[in-house]
Parts: sequence; structure tokens; C-alpha cells
Amino acid sequence: MKKFSTLAILALLAFTSCKNGEKTPDEQTQTETVTDTTGTENPSTSVPTGDNSENSLDWTGVYSGTVPCADCPGIEIELQINDNNTYSLSEHYLEKQETANMNTGSFTWDDTGSIITLDENGMGRKFKVQENSIKVLAPDGTAIEGEQKEKYSLKKVG
Repeated sequence: MKKFSTLAILALLAFTSCKNGEKTPDEQTQTETVTDTTGTENPSTSVPTGDNSENSLDWTGVYSGTVPCADCPGIEIELQINDNNTYSLSEHYLEKQETANMNTGSFTWDDTGSIITLDENGMGRKFKVQENSIKVLAPDGTAIEGEQKEKYSLKKVG
């Protein structure tokens, strides 16, 4: 019996020590070496890589929807984002304007590769790029909260 319990303990220790050295896919982090401004690779500095909206979604296209408006029935928005990081933005304030406001310019991706920020022509607006939709974000880049939060989404139409 003593021999059996010793073997069981050894097997358990061997299993847990092997398991402790392994990382689950959620625990693994891919990194890449960063090159500094002098062109020298710096292996001690790394940034996370992996799938994000920028590199894994078909995000180019036209997104459209009507979002809430404080003093009108809604704002019809159409946002076209292009693979060269340019955009065209049309905003029509319902029952307040006869024609839509049109802006074009460029946008940048945030460090996570999921949020785009329009340039000064688009007044720095931020959008979270998702599968076949874009969420309109608050000016600080956070999700809009409240009972109408689901209405701040533009669907991909083209």
C-alpha cells in the first residue's frame, strides 16, 4: 500500500509540474521585437500582436445608421472607410437640415487595432470597428451608455 501511495504522489507531482510549465492559449502572448528610432532592434521591448479588428476583419466599406439626437428625431450617418486609411463621412440632422454635412479625411487606428479616430475634418470622432458594424463612441473613446446605447451602431451596407 505504501508503494502505491508513493507512486500516486510521484505521478501527481509529475503531472502538475508538467502542467505548470504549459500555458493555455489564453495565457500565451505573442510578441514582436521593436526597432527603435536608430534602427536598432530592442528585444527587451515588445508589443502584443495577434488578431484585432484592423488585421482580421474585412473593415473597408460603407456603414450606415441613424443615431439619437438631443434636439431632432435622429442623425443619419454614413461612414465610408477605405483601406488607405481615408474616410468619407455624411451626417444629416433629420428635420433640421435639408442637406447632409460631408467631410473627408484620414483616420488612425489606436494601439489595440480596434478603434479608429477621424482627423480634424471629422472632429476627432472615434468608432469601434466590429464584425459588419461600427459603434459610435463617446469623445473620450469609451462606449456610450444608457438606455439608447444599442442605437449607436452603424451597420455595414456596402
